[in-house]
Amino acid sequence: MHHFYRLLKTEIKHLAKSRLQAIQLQIQAKSCLKSKYRLFFSPTGEKAMNHEIGVFCPTLNVYGGGEYVALAIANTLAQHNHPVTVFSSTQIAPVEIRNFFGEPLHPKIRTIQQPTRFAPRGLLDFYQTILHSYIAKNKCTTLIDAFSNCVYPWTNVSYIHYPHLNRSAFNPQFPYLSHPRLTQAGTFPEVLLEKNLVDYSKRLVLANSNYTAEEIQRFSGKPVEVLYPPFASKIGEIGKNTTKEPQENLVVTTSRLDENKLLERIPYIAHQTDSSIHFAVIGRLCSQNTLERLQMLVKKLNLADRVKFYPNASAAQKISLLQRAKLYLHTMVGEHFGISIVEAMALGCVPIVHDSGGMREFVPEQYRYSTIEVAAQKISSEMAAWSPEKSEEAKQIAAGFSLEKFSLRFMTLFNQYFGCN
Repeated sequence: MHHFYRLLKTEIKHLAKSRLQAIQLQIQAKSCLKSKYRLFFSPTGEKAMNHEIGVFCPTLNVYGGGEYVALAIANTLAQHNHPVTVFSSTQIAPVEIRNFFGEPLHPKIRTIQQPTRFAPRGLLDFYQTILHSYIAKNKCTTLIDAFSNCVYPWTNVSYIHYPHLNRSAFNPQFPYLSHPRLTQAGTFPEVLLEKNLVDYSKRLVLANSNYTAEEIQRFSGKPVEVLYPPFASKIGEIGKNTTKEPQENLVVTTSRLDENKLLERIPYIAHQTDSSIHFAVIGRLCSQNTLERLQMLVKKLNLADRVKFYPNASAAQKISLLQRAKLYLHTMVGEHFGISIVEAMALGCVPIVHDSGGMREFVPEQYRYSTIEVAAQKISSEMAAWSPEKSEEAKQIAAGFSLEKFSLRFMTLFNQYFGCN
């Protein structure tokens, strides 16, 4: 315990923006780690709040695919009469959750707010997340981490969307670092912690695809269960109750507007397709610079009338565009699953995705591309060959990722690992 605190203290000194901030962080870290040595290393811990189950997801109000997994887990447990507490960094907005996902947070679920001090996805936020998850564990008996993509000694269930420990960033053997960068080097204490102090056999580790599970197993040799994420039941109901009859040649992409999403591929693909084909890009605006660069590229290629962006579009606007579209284009390479693809398929869109990652597990081969040129060719050919029958086939595939099927498998795995009836 003291060794881990010393490692964390060293990282805080290097990364804090001021001496005062470093002192504040060190005090917080020490207060979190010093009190319960046995609980720190025990997956079952001590009794807390009448066997409360905690679901840890600081970004619950972001309303993305990962957040929906956390919501689905919490609601499933509450529906099975388990006392549940959700830990989020901001105050949870039940009305917005219902409006976006189509189902509310279960009324019996308790919520606890853990305000964040640092910008998301940074190195200081990485350690802030570790501390917040440990604090959450002190307030419940069983902790389910649906956010961190790490497996901590105090968590009982970890849902991995993208494994922090992977062969690209780390070597499986000491000293673990594969391509040293500040972010990877800064997380070294956590790597030591997860590699050496976590007994996977006493925890339920869930992966969002076979692709993710195989990466975890290849890196660590640890047992992992696959639990595909669900898509929002609101979208499923709309898809079931409507027949797709699009009147335009529209291709839709839904993605965070961020620099790592390869969205610059869309204008280049559009440039190689017929002028009758239009493209819509919908997503939460995470990087204004990225949006501006994309708009400049569209203008440079003379595609302003064919490629449109809808930053921070509402859920209703997203659904409306997907209902109008014939095709869905996904630009990411090596996507570990891709819930936005399944959502589009549930609304009858034929998917065009890169031939890699977890997408290969559910998107038929004829809809997968290897290069931008092949993507443009497939969009052109599938647009011409689109039919209501192909739309219905996409819906049938998406039905395999329903909330009902997710909840059933989650409870089966949960009961197996924790001996519940």
